[in-house]
Amino acid sequence: MGDLRGNHFHAGLDIRTGGVEGVPVHAAADGYVSRIAVFTGGYGNVIFLKHPNGLTTVYGHLKTLNDTLGTYLRENQYAKKTFEIDLRPQPNEFPVKKGDVIALSGNTGGSGGPHLHFEVRDPNDNLINPLLYGFSELTDDVPPYFERIAIRTLTPDSRLNGEFQRQTFTPVRRADGSYTISQPISGSGLLGLELLAYDKTNGSPYRNGLNCVEIRLDGNEVFAYSMNSFPHEQTRFINVHMNYEAEQLSGQRYHRGYLADGNKLALYRTNAYRGKLPLLDGKPHEVSITLFDNYEHATTLRFIVQPEPVTTPILAQPIQTLVTDSTDLDEDASPIRLSVPNVTLTSDNNVLKLSVRELPGVPPNALLFSGKKTTELPVAYTRDSKAIYLIDLSKTLPDSVQIGRGRLPLNFRQAILPGRNQVIDAGNVNIRFNAESLFDTLYLSTRTSRSNILEINEYTTPLNDFIDVRFTPVTPMSIDTMRTKMYALSAGRQRFIGGKWTNNRIEFRTRELGKFGLLTDMTPPAIRVVSATGKNIIARISDDLSGIDQFRVFVNGEWTLMQYDYKRALIWSDKLDATVPFEPGSEVILQVRDRAGNIGEVVTSIATAPAPKPKAVKKAPAKKRGRKR
Repeated sequence: MGDLRGNHFHAGLDIRTGGVEGVPVHAAADGYVSRIAVFTGGYGNVIFLKHPNGLTTVYGHLKTLNDTLGTYLRENQYAKKTFEIDLRPQPNEFPVKKGDVIALSGNTGGSGGPHLHFEVRDPNDNLINPLLYGFSELTDDVPPYFERIAIRTLTPDSRLNGEFQRQTFTPVRRADGSYTISQPISGSGLLGLELLAYDKTNGSPYRNGLNCVEIRLDGNEVFAYSMNSFPHEQTRFINVHMNYEAEQLSGQRYHRGYLADGNKLALYRTNAYRGKLPLLDGKPHEVSITLFDNYEHATTLRFIVQPEPVTTPILAQPIQTLVTDSTDLDEDASPIRLSVPNVTLTSDNNVLKLSVRELPGVPPNALLFSGKKTTELPVAYTRDSKAIYLIDLSKTLPDSVQIGRGRLPLNFRQAILPGRNQVIDAGNVNIRFNAESLFDTLYLSTRTSRSNILEINEYTTPLNDFIDVRFTPVTPMSIDTMRTKMYALSAGRQRFIGGKWTNNRIEFRTRELGKFGLLTDMTPPAIRVVSATGKNIIARISDDLSGIDQFRVFVNGEWTLMQYDYKRALIWSDKLDATVPFEPGSEVILQVRDRAGNIGEVVTSIATAPAPKPKAVKKAPAKKRGRKR
């Protein structure tokens, strides 16, 4: 439980089934079936059992349900003519006893391999660590382990090894099982720790989530995290529990060892600095990080952070010094991460970092322009032929910055605060935020290009809830609005978003930021019939751009339930009465619609059973002719 996953904490216990499906799944305790659902992704086929003590147990990724529940499910799917369904039977309509077989295990939904996903929830839908209830079958005397840690500067005055930066370190394991850092580390100001660490169990090669983390500074606890219970509706707050940017860029999910702004999870104990390390006195400090598993096995990492050397303030040259020319800007560059000759902009927390290379002589002060207001900003430090300027966005939100005669547009619109309904109109872009859209303050930046690319901040910044966007293309388009939709284009991938056209303007909802573009999908989904016999109908379905939205199969005009495994791109029939075969010669129509509205269709028929081969007639052996003796 608590393993870090995409947009959610893992909510329970995964019980592997030896790579096979069809293992009996038993009710954990007396109760009744309170919910049965079928999802294409996520839990797949899932059963919820309500128990007399108020707890609910959840069983996910099931292959099939027992006869009683399976019949109830199919009847409702046929009645509603749908594969995906969410049913809430009446209390005690389907009572169960502890040990009853309620289903067979499978690999449905978002499962990455055959297993049972098992959860325990309280009456308020808080998820509870199942291991708190004891599993005598499990043996675990293997402690957690460190893979990497990261340390990051959190304010413009913070430094790590002389710079405003995030730096990763690989812990070294000692003979006694503890860890240390072999590299020298110096720091000052407020620093934040991040952990790439896991737990393991006996006889298993797989990585598991951490149960508990404790961080101490000079022996005093500054941060503690315990994963034994959390509200199901807050699972998306994982994106501020971990370093979301690192996950998006590298796939690595680092636990934060401090509370990010906007983190509302009640899983922590912290110091007055919300877990941040206050290295404010110019002295060495010992940092210790201890990891615990569910059985109190612990692993500790210890290292020393030395004070930062005292630096001499930089005396700036006159502002008129030429540094770069804004004409070098790329029209389609990112709104925050601009990379132009000699200049790089990066955003970190509330700080915008401007790095300028190959400056002639002593670097000049920068000028920040916010409307009619101008602010002078001195260089923060120099390093490796670069001058570093640090802009605290919580204090000033510039629309452009000038160094010498070079001026860079930053495209910031305004600061958007969480907890409020706000509408921002930025020319051809209109964005509506609801009170739950943001985890933290968003320094809204938008940019559009002549190729009708829309950028809203960066995809490395998470959203909690949806935002509504209205976008008018910069360049008029001759398009099929029924087939042209909005797609997320960040990180080199194309993901369907959708949208509705009104007066040459598309309106869409998104739960992610970054780069968006209009794409036209004119190709219907592909359908390949694998089998159409009296016993079953099997087909492979796929779509090359927008993705599959709906599939339907009719046999002699009657709707037929098709099971679907998106991982194998496979659908197969599930008759209401399995004892009645499809009639030979029956017309079969398979229709698949993609999310752009294209419909693919294949018409075939149920194969006629081959006539039985005639039995071979054995001939009597011929009589031998010979002379009589």
